Amino acid sequence: MATAARDPEIGDLVRDNRWFPEDFHAPRQLLTFVHADRGELSRQPFLDHRWKQDSLPRRQAALEAVAAELSPGLAPRLDFIWHTSFCCSTLLARALDRPVKCLALSEPLVLVSIADAKRTASLDQGWQVSRLPEIVFRLLARPEACGSRVLVKPSNFANILLPDAARLTAGKALLLYSDLPGFLLSVLKSGLPLRKYVRRLFSNLVGQVRDQLPWSQAEIFQMSDVEIATLAWHMQILEFRNAVRLLGPARAASLDCDAFLAKPAEVLPQLDAFYGLGLGENHIAETVAGPLFREHSKAPGVPFDAETRAKQMADAQRQFGGDIERVVEWSYRVSPLTPRGVPLPNPLVATGKSYG
Repeated sequence: MATAARDPEIGDLVRDNRWFPEDFHAPRQLLTFVHADRGELSRQPFLDHRWKQDSLPRRQAALEAVAAELSPGLAPRLDFIWHTSFCCSTLLARALDRPVKCLALSEPLVLVSIADAKRTASLDQGWQVSRLPEIVFRLLARPEACGSRVLVKPSNFANILLPDAARLTAGKALLLYSDLPGFLLSVLKSGLPLRKYVRRLFSNLVGQVRDQLPWSQAEIFQMSDVEIATLAWHMQILEFRNAVRLLGPARAASLDCDAFLAKPAEVLPQLDAFYGLGLGENHIAETVAGPLFREHSKAPGVPFDAETRAKQMADAQRQFGGDIERVVEWSYRVSPLTPRGVPLPNPLVATGKSYG
């Protein structure tokens, strides 16, 4: 790693949007920046540990020094796609990316690091947790050109920052989700790695509301993987419902991913209008007809489309459907704050689906 930047260089890190805030190190109060152009950033399915950046220049800067270079101003215009996982969020973000109009940033590691710091209250040296999100949101919001916009899709491990984003930014937020059976099928069809994933997700969510849980640690320990996954879904939905109240109807909309997958050519123009991106009908039509919807969004070049996904889900339904129905019914009894109907208010697209 390159040596830490000298103080005279801090202003360049702040003013030049090619210096991307890649990570935050809480113990040392340092931000790490990576020099990357627009194409490099938009190509990445994930701007986290999976991003190959060995050839890119890196610098570190003290958080306090970066803050000193940020001029006071209004809350930055920064738009978000918050999601529950397993809901085609990566595909949606990539579909809304267009040079000069909108730069879509997919799962920046720095937001997960901030979320971890907030959960563990590890910030020290007199800094409040709220100050750190403000600095990073302002760095992420730097546009590539005048009039251009930035759209961030955080990892769902960073959803704890939703209240901070509502308070510290002026953009809009899409709350993207899969329904509960679809969430569970995605976990079960993918085997052990995703079962470990949802246990880690549940552990993070529990850490935020431990005192409010109706179950003891012993009871949680005895729950099955699918029960844990079910509760994780409900806890994320509750997190989103609370966020809608903070954001208000003008800034927040929800979207069932099945509605997007069924009719992307109809949903994308509504998202374009919701965010006010100005992508245009031609761009959207070319995107839907192009290779993006025929390859795996998380592994570009690997063939995958909505029909393949539907077949995989149907196969999983035949294998696990009975178990899922029983667990879904149990989950609504133990999670009474989740409505039995459409789980989130302000739907961008109405669906005729039955939920729970």
